[in-house]
Amino acid sequence: MKHFSFKSKIQIVMKNNIKQMVIGFLIVNTMTLGLAQELKVSLSEALMLAKENNKSLKVHYLEEKFAEESIKLSKGNLLPSLSANGNYSYYFDRQVIFMPGSFVGSETDPVVDVAVGGRNTFSTSLSLHQPIVSEAARRQVKSAKIERAQQGQMTLDHKAQLTVLLTSTYLKALLIRESLNLNQQSLERNLRSLDDSRSLLRQGKSLKIDTLRNFIAVENLGATVTYLESQYEVTLLQLKQIMGLQKDDVLVLTDNLQYDNSIRHFEITDHAVDEILLNRPDLQWRKLSVELHKSLMSQSQAQRLPTISVVGSYQLQAQADNRQFDAYRWPRTSFLGLQANVPIFTGNKINSRIRQSNLRTQTSELELLDAMEKARTELSGLESKLEEVLKRLTVLERTVEAAEMNYRIVNDRYKNGLSSRLEMTDAELSFTEAKMNQLHAVYNVKIAKLEMDRALGLLSN
Repeated sequence: MKHFSFKSKIQIVMKNNIKQMVIGFLIVNTMTLGLAQELKVSLSEALMLAKENNKSLKVHYLEEKFAEESIKLSKGNLLPSLSANGNYSYYFDRQVIFMPGSFVGSETDPVVDVAVGGRNTFSTSLSLHQPIVSEAARRQVKSAKIERAQQGQMTLDHKAQLTVLLTSTYLKALLIRESLNLNQQSLERNLRSLDDSRSLLRQGKSLKIDTLRNFIAVENLGATVTYLESQYEVTLLQLKQIMGLQKDDVLVLTDNLQYDNSIRHFEITDHAVDEILLNRPDLQWRKLSVELHKSLMSQSQAQRLPTISVVGSYQLQAQADNRQFDAYRWPRTSFLGLQANVPIFTGNKINSRIRQSNLRTQTSELELLDAMEKARTELSGLESKLEEVLKRLTVLERTVEAAEMNYRIVNDRYKNGLSSRLEMTDAELSFTEAKMNQLHAVYNVKIAKLEMDRALGLLSN
């Protein structure tokens, strides 16, 4: 009996522990859900968050800092360099020097070796090197500054691409959300129609095929709603990734997919194209690429020029057989002078670098011209596309008005027994399709305007 009682106590304790663990788990989950942030953002706020948190943009910011350090590194070649050096050696065999035998009283030996110096040798020195004339180093600084400007334009171009990506994703999410709302409204209307059909079928006032048709429409709309809900969640995840948010954050979009009548639209004249293209960072980058390769060629040419530097040294040294440092004598040696270096033959390396830079310059010039021509063509195509989607939106607005009027008329006639269920279903379907087409037209207008702004270089800032 005691054993059974003890076992029962153990089971009771284990049950209590399990209950406490379950309760703790539920509390932790509740706290975790409570920590999930609900973030309401408009498109402009989403862009600000992306420019602060997007990881790929942070990489470009770091590349700019790296380019800044490259400028400092290049300038360092024109600044003085000062170095200190110390040395200690112990000689098991003393150092020897060679001199005529007559110097040491040996007339028979023309050259004799004489052991000199102490076994312990100490030396320390301070060396100075200051370039005075170094045209290659000066031109290297210019090339580094061009590379820094290039990196700045690459960052601006990435900002523009990020703006296009985030805006198009945000608009896609709005389109899916609005489409989902329309389909849910259509589903509600079709559910009411299905209930009416079933009621009329039971009364013998309707055909079974009408009820079957409404049932199929309800099932199709239900599948569409489920698909759109899934797509909306996926698009929100993509949006959070671009904005640099956590996947557990609850994102609420506050904007609506509406057409703005103040959309900027103008014809681009040939005279204004070149001025407009100056705003595009990708073309500015290519222009700077031409300047960079010209600078590199000039830098290579400068390697043929002589360099002049100030050099100096201050040295202390001592030698002895013992380590009584307080008795050491430290004679000093110092000098200051000019050092010139004139390249005479370098194995044709300089000529090869100059030819390579010249070829790179020609390549960059051709790429710039090609990019300019493509940009002009792109602008013309985007202008035509924007005109087309604007006209289509105008037509679809009238179509929605007509479809809505038709739906109301058919609905009134159906309530009065003057129209069939088939006519009512067709009118509802036409009205829903017209509104869906209008939503897509608004989306296409906004995307076309976004692409036009990118092509005009208006998204960099």
